[in-house]
Amino acid sequence: MKKIVIWIAIVVIIGAAGFTVYNYNNNLAKEKAQKEKLAQEKKAEEEKKSEEEKKKTEEEKKTAEETKDKEEEKVPAPDFKLKDLKGNEVSLSDYKGKKVFLNFWASWCPPCRAEMPDMEKLYQETKDTDLVILAVNLGEDRATASKFVKDNKLNFSILLDDTTAISMKYNVASIPTSYFIDKEGNVSSRSIGMMTLDQMKENIDAIK
Repeated sequence: MKKIVIWIAIVVIIGAAGFTVYNYNNNLAKEKAQKEKLAQEKKAEEEKKSEEEKKKTEEEKKTAEETKDKEEEKVPAPDFKLKDLKGNEVSLSDYKGKKVFLNFWASWCPPCRAEMPDMEKLYQETKDTDLVILAVNLGEDRATASKFVKDNKLNFSILLDDTTAISMKYNVASIPTSYFIDKEGNVSSRSIGMMTLDQMKENIDAIK
């Protein structure tokens, strides 16, 4: 009887040990599977993130290239033919190969009058260079424009747009409005409102 009890105890102990080992191995396998699952999910997430970053980089590059293309796109300045104060016909295309500072103004316009002295200073500084200043008077007759030029001792070219047709081609909604045109006849920049001498020079220096 005592031997039977001992054998039963041994069987129970072996069974318990086997169950413990089985349970341990089972838990270990589950833990391993969980780690592998987490590793796969992390890898998938990283690949997704990498793909999104790659896509974002490509989109940013594309946007930058489109912006660059847009910036590099040339906008031709509309050609025109107007008469100066002496009655001579002048065309914008006459000055191909030169930089042009094209200014729209009128003698009744206070900010136009205010920037004229700086335009004259600019003319005196650049008259022997490749810069041409064309000041287009809007809607006034030759006598009115001539008197203003004489009173203010202006020496740069004054053109007469008595019908304001040219100003409309340039979308001039208020004056003074200025355009800076490169040697190929393309618009480099536009300025609305009165400018100082330094601002004029900055726009001229920016012409490529």
